[in-house]
Amino acid sequence: MRSLVGRILTDRFWQAGISEGSKDDFYARVLEKKHTFEGLASTIRGTIRFVRESCYAIIYCMTRLDTQFYGFSELPGPLSHALLADASSLSAHQLINLLNLVRYLVDNCPVPLRDHFLPPILEACFRQMDARVNGEWARLDQQQVVKSAGEDLTEEMKTESILRQLTYTSVMLVADFLDPARKNATTRPPQSGGLPATAVSKEESDRSWQNYPSLRNFCLMHSSIAEPLFIFCTHVIRMRDSRCCSIMLRILKTIVPEFGPSVPQPPGPGGADTAGEDKPHGPWVPANTAAAIREYISTEIVRACVTSLHEPYFVELQKDLASLVATIVVSYSNISTTARDILVSLPGMRADDVDKGIEFMRRSSPRAQRSVMLELLRDLKGVSISEMGKISKSVGFAPSQPSSRKTTRSRLAQKFMTAPEPTNRGTVGASTEPAGNGNTDVIDGIAGLFEI
Repeated sequence: MRSLVGRILTDRFWQAGISEGSKDDFYARVLEKKHTFEGLASTIRGTIRFVRESCYAIIYCMTRLDTQFYGFSELPGPLSHALLADASSLSAHQLINLLNLVRYLVDNCPVPLRDHFLPPILEACFRQMDARVNGEWARLDQQQVVKSAGEDLTEEMKTESILRQLTYTSVMLVADFLDPARKNATTRPPQSGGLPATAVSKEESDRSWQNYPSLRNFCLMHSSIAEPLFIFCTHVIRMRDSRCCSIMLRILKTIVPEFGPSVPQPPGPGGADTAGEDKPHGPWVPANTAAAIREYISTEIVRACVTSLHEPYFVELQKDLASLVATIVVSYSNISTTARDILVSLPGMRADDVDKGIEFMRRSSPRAQRSVMLELLRDLKGVSISEMGKISKSVGFAPSQPSSRKTTRSRLAQKFMTAPEPTNRGTVGASTEPAGNGNTDVIDGIAGLFEI
């Protein structure tokens, strides 16, 4: 019965470049099966989908009621449970629609009511999003181990395509919520001094909204939201989607400095100097939450970056991965050695090299920091599949020796690397050698290029 229900609720869709035939042919086949059991299943599936999407539309319209909707004291918990508790059972298409609804719920929420309404919504959203997206990628990796053909291959391609769309929607949702340039909207200023909203000046309105954290700080200051959020971000670094991984690396690179040491502050009223205390840059994130997030970033995210940097699939993102690791090490080196210890624990890594690299990166530009990190991880970097054969042919070490990226040069390549000897051609007493000796060296060098 479970397999039958699963087939009934499985959406049929056409996708360019993957599905056989044109879109018109697809709709023609659907109409031909209108009076069959497959058509009955399509009608049932369509009815359920219509009811669900109509409910989404109704909830979206209710968000336009402002405080009349968001102000209900008992609404956030039941609404988050109804929307997201069973979201794992939805198809990828329907989950994308649900994530879009969550975006509208967050965007239209009045800033003073965020603490009341958003925590259960965002926590459940990030947990379900991570469980579904990460689980689908793990399942896809297992399926790709077994070779498919014919219709199975087509379905696998469709599944991967819609999974990439779902991953992109999820990553862009996180990017929108954590955008550092996003400010609190001032279209609906709060009441001030009992005056109507129209009587409040723009300056007073802006100052009143600055008393609330931005959406980015709001997500980072609540541990119940930050925990599933960072877990999802870590998993995205390991997903085989270059576009989404690149976006997530840029997001994390802007977040890392938020949990570093505070900037030097002037002495307080009592003369106490608070410079260098272990506090985040912003005033919104509690110290214990910042410390926990900093340790998670220094361990799990660094490990995820190094693991991806080692795989051939992420060869085009090696600079971004190394840049994020360098940012973490430099930002937290004054208050934590966790990231440094993770690097030292890597195979073939020397503690002296890591310490010298960190000391140099502290005084360098971000580009130089990235170069130093790539140099430290040079023996762990993966290479593209197209380059694997070339590198294996040019390696000159014995089979019993450990692997290394240093290659031996042929005689011809070595000749180009050394300066030519000065000749006395045209002078009295200049000696000349037979041309055959030089040609022999060249031929030997060219033959060395093809040695395996």
